[in-house]
Amino acid sequence: MTAAEPGVKSSVFVFKAVSALMFGDHNVQNNYFELQFPDPVETAVQELGSMVDAQWRQEAAMRGLCDPEPIPVRWREGSIKQLGDHRRLTGDPVAGSVADLPAFADRFTGTLKRRLVVLGKAGSGKTTLAVLLVIELLQQMGKGDPVPVLLSLASWKPRREHLKTWLERQLVYEYPSLALGTVRTIVAKRRVLPVLDGLDELPAADQPVALRKLNRVLGEGGPLVLTCRTKEYAKAIKRDPVIRAAAVVQAEPLTAQEVSDYLLRSATPQHQEYWDPLAQALVQDPSSTVARVLKGPLMLWLCRQAYARLNDEEGPGDLATSDRFPTRKAIETHLLKSLVPSVYSSDPPPPPQPGRREPDGLFTDARRPDVKQVTDWLGHLARHLQQRGKPSLAWWQLGTTMGLFQRMLLIGLMSGLAVGLVVGPTDAIINGLTYPAPGHGLGYRLWLGLQVGFVDALVNGVPAGLVFALAHGIGTMRRGAALEPSRVWTPIGSKAEGSGARSPREILARAGIGALAGLGAGVGIGALEGLVPTLILWNAHELLIGLVYVVLLAGPFALAGGLIGALMAWLEAPIAVEIAPGPRDLLDRNRRTVRLQLLMFAPPLGIVSAAGVWLSDELLHHCVWGIGISWTSGDSLRFAFLTALGGGLGSGLSLTAWGQWMVVARVWLPLRGKLPWDTMAFLEDAHQRGVLRQVGAVYEFRHARLQEHFAQAPQQRKRRDRPTGDPVD
Repeated sequence: MTAAEPGVKSSVFVFKAVSALMFGDHNVQNNYFELQFPDPVETAVQELGSMVDAQWRQEAAMRGLCDPEPIPVRWREGSIKQLGDHRRLTGDPVAGSVADLPAFADRFTGTLKRRLVVLGKAGSGKTTLAVLLVIELLQQMGKGDPVPVLLSLASWKPRREHLKTWLERQLVYEYPSLALGTVRTIVAKRRVLPVLDGLDELPAADQPVALRKLNRVLGEGGPLVLTCRTKEYAKAIKRDPVIRAAAVVQAEPLTAQEVSDYLLRSATPQHQEYWDPLAQALVQDPSSTVARVLKGPLMLWLCRQAYARLNDEEGPGDLATSDRFPTRKAIETHLLKSLVPSVYSSDPPPPPQPGRREPDGLFTDARRPDVKQVTDWLGHLARHLQQRGKPSLAWWQLGTTMGLFQRMLLIGLMSGLAVGLVVGPTDAIINGLTYPAPGHGLGYRLWLGLQVGFVDALVNGVPAGLVFALAHGIGTMRRGAALEPSRVWTPIGSKAEGSGARSPREILARAGIGALAGLGAGVGIGALEGLVPTLILWNAHELLIGLVYVVLLAGPFALAGGLIGALMAWLEAPIAVEIAPGPRDLLDRNRRTVRLQLLMFAPPLGIVSAAGVWLSDELLHHCVWGIGISWTSGDSLRFAFLTALGGGLGSGLSLTAWGQWMVVARVWLPLRGKLPWDTMAFLEDAHQRGVLRQVGAVYEFRHARLQEHFAQAPQQRKRRDRPTGDPVD
């Protein structure tokens, strides 16, 4: 490994204190990471390799992938030969077992181009193979070899971003101790072996695009490992080429004998008798229900987790008894109970690794996962999907866990509260500082301002809440579905994602809704301007003043609402969710859209409303029904500011997908304990732990049985497993 090639000037290698790095059956010591290279590229590669090695060894230990040895899943080409390239381009087929990773890695590195596509169904162990293969390739790595780096493909946007640009960005993000220039150099010199996990986690429309972009980059040469579900890969290559010159492997089901041997080898000598009844039952009846269940790596891993500690009342042998577990569903349900305690360990997290980004997310050293709480959160999400009858977990649809009427009440309450919090304090400060009160000090004026602010918050907040609640309900019923993320487009030079222009009918409909909402707000605010003082002062004359306010406000508000409704309909377009890159990206984009809408449409709303009131005052000659109207320029400025800010906030909360997300998923459901306060961080964390999978801009439970398990009511999950169940399949 350290010998120089003939005719080439050898580099000076300086050995440091050698420590053996051993993995697998060969127990081979790799001195590569103990050498110091004068070549800066080789030094950077060595540094990256050391960080990747430490990262995935730690991850493998935390996931229990080698505790004490990997599950012996066999991988070979088999029946998926038609999904690969010509044999003359790939070389000899790759085959082997995870139980003998050095031999499997040798087969991979012996291919002509060092390219491999790993296929399989859910739970077949694709990611596990990727993790362990990275570790083994690092163990065998020598001078001049590329560094295998495992990355989730879900964050790549193949329509917008070159693969190398994305790869550089991911490396700098995951390993911030490396400078961008250094990363670009080692990527350009093909000193990185990308191990890309989860082609199927890209949007379905982007998967063929990703294959084309990958092949284009591979045309320059270079290695690759790609994992994907078999069905999705077969669909993606119907019209586009397979990964060129790549060998293809697929997991084979474990045999009953392999499962039995693995369970006994994994148990300590003192616990052999504990596992022996199950092991014997598997060998005696290889076609039994429990044997079929445990042939999948996921269920086999869960079996070890479920019975990791001795229990006098029950043991793994119970799984083979038909009276306790008569069906496949009964066994799977029982084993799935151990999933959350296994993947959401309450143990203290390991310290941050040198050179790597510190882990972020929902759970930290100060806040460790609570198994019951996490189970309840996942249960709420699973029941939400069960009610919808669809597997896709979209953040903008979480509000549909509530009925429309309940959601209208909640959104109306939050929108009215937002308007009240804008109007009340503003009017309190203005009146407290400017109200003429001869003989009284600042304290009296501030007290008076607080009273005025409270009344104004009530007068404006209540009708605003009712109007925004109705607007939300009408908009939802017109769509027939939850509010979806949108974007703002400009008629000039906007070509991305289509024109976005809505039909004249839709624009008129939105203008009508806006006008009705404005009319309702004007009438409501005017009526309360008379009703509230009447109830406080017991003076019926205040009701007449309220009617004057109705005359002044109804028309301008209706005009402004209709105008803004038409503008928003014209300049707003839906986002193509099916090609959106990811949930967080889509959420951030929609939040920016709402912020832009607030900046674009709130000022015109305030200006048109204030100008309309001023014009009405002028046309009425400052008098209605003998009641004088005093509308100053200061009143116009105040009115425009409050209408713009209050109306903008209310619209953002009630008429956008982001607003519904904030009200329901970030406030109401966490208050009720249905979801954590940072819901998106929880979803991302569940994806990283393998509970959820990402498919474009939505999440799904990793397996349908997993969703079905969590969808059960808590009291059902607590019962002893004795279900009527499904027939054995």
